[in-house]
Amino acid sequence: METKAIRKENVSLALIQPSAFNPRKTFDEAALKELSDSIASQGVLQQIGLRPIADTDRYEIIFGERRYRASVMAGLETIPADIYDVTDDEAVEIAVTENLQREDVSPIEEANAYQSLMDSGRYDVQSLAVQFGKSEAYIRTRLKFTSLIPEIAQLLEADAITMSVASEICRYGTDIQKEVYEKHLCENSYGYGSWRGLKASEVARRIEQNFTTDLERYSFDKGMCASCPHNTKNLLLFCEGTCGKCTNRKCLEDMNTSYLVDKAVDMIALYPAYPLRQGRFGTNEAAVERLSAMGHEIETPSTYIQPYPAMPQEPTAEEYETAEDFAEAHSEYEQDLSEYNDAVEEVNARAENGEIIVYIVIEKNDISIGYAVKPSDASEDGTADNKADDPIVKLEKQDMRNKEIAVEKTVADTKKQILEADMTETKFGQDEERMVYYFMLSSLRKEHFSAVGLTEKQAGCLSDDEKMEIVSNLNAKTKAVIRRDYLIANFKEAFGSNTVAKLLLGFAKKHMPEQLAEIEKGYNEVYEKRHQRIEERKAALVPKNEEPSAGANDTSEDESNEEAA
Repeated sequence: METKAIRKENVSLALIQPSAFNPRKTFDEAALKELSDSIASQGVLQQIGLRPIADTDRYEIIFGERRYRASVMAGLETIPADIYDVTDDEAVEIAVTENLQREDVSPIEEANAYQSLMDSGRYDVQSLAVQFGKSEAYIRTRLKFTSLIPEIAQLLEADAITMSVASEICRYGTDIQKEVYEKHLCENSYGYGSWRGLKASEVARRIEQNFTTDLERYSFDKGMCASCPHNTKNLLLFCEGTCGKCTNRKCLEDMNTSYLVDKAVDMIALYPAYPLRQGRFGTNEAAVERLSAMGHEIETPSTYIQPYPAMPQEPTAEEYETAEDFAEAHSEYEQDLSEYNDAVEEVNARAENGEIIVYIVIEKNDISIGYAVKPSDASEDGTADNKADDPIVKLEKQDMRNKEIAVEKTVADTKKQILEADMTETKFGQDEERMVYYFMLSSLRKEHFSAVGLTEKQAGCLSDDEKMEIVSNLNAKTKAVIRRDYLIANFKEAFGSNTVAKLLLGFAKKHMPEQLAEIEKGYNEVYEKRHQRIEERKAALVPKNEEPSAGANDTSEDESNEEAA
């Protein structure tokens, strides 16, 4: 894009303001001071680019903000400028293009500049390569840096890592980049082993080994993964067999969760009598949460889950070199199939007799069928409790649990968002005061339970209902008791001469002055005796032919007076 200035003129610095679309976000103060000194002696050698701000006499910087800042530092009043009449999009394009001509442009600034031009819709990789005289591979490499998290981008800006290392890291998703930074690249990551200074190939190998996930462990359809750029099998450095390893764990988890939910829904339709249950030694929490939100009741594991008998795989003739080998394999299959059918009949019979319960089990990476021994439903008088098998009772329990889930989710989300609420201008209310006393009650000493209306039987521990009853009927005296017990509980952090110790002594001086005085007296007497012994030992160490230092000046002065006489 070529845009000519409509005029050239010297513009007052007071009428100029920076723009928000400048690709350059950081300015080196030392370099800026050096430029300012040069401008003070030689003036501004190259015009900056400005555009008029509508309905004002002011101008906005298109390019040359560094020269503008240095001119202000140098005390100039005006600066030579090219004035352009351009739209916002055109101004962004001019600014980006001008900044890309700088010799000191950083890799991140260059990457963001190319991306900005791509986002304008007027450029693609090929046209950028022509515009700036670069290869397409060069442009693509720079564009990858826009996917770096800010912390790693800053390391690249500061030359703490090389562009080759950054190129390897930007292959991976945000979650892996964060872990790599926190464990191996930040300044306090040395406990895990710093990766700074390693070659790019070694960094790539370590990330692949420690932070990617083997797709073979997942059961969902991995057809899309075959051509995915986050599959290590498609990276030039990794050419392993199997399905490859995934470098985008969020995408992997989302696909796995969707697969599990869909499979669970299909199995619920196929086996409507089987309840849902979490896996005994691991479950997919995201799938459980999504299924719960859909209204499905999911039991938590309380007894050992045994897998439902697995049907054997029938062999095919193509798998064997000779007919004899295939016949032998098929004979083994028929035996396995017979044993499978017997096992299925046994499980089904036990389920019909009420001995076991068959479940649809939500595991980490799959949905399976399993069964567990049915817990005893015997009542206190020894008779069986048939109410537990009543379908209406089950539905009522499910409805109650769904209500509990709604409350649990409400509380969880509120805990997260309450930290962002602005309460600085809201008056502290009586209800909030009761909340404070509710929490302080945990420090109430047993000997003061009677002061707040509790009996000796309640002195073991306070229930939540008892705490709420107390805070609803507080008076000035009980409030003072609770607050002071809270203070006393926190005085356990008093040591030596720290601030808590000083607060402790101030509290004791107010409430138990005689006891405090007695304590201080006892330890001060011990100190005085030890102090006296130390003074005696110090005196014994002074040579006998030397006078005490305190009178040395007086003696020398008397002797000099005698000599003068």
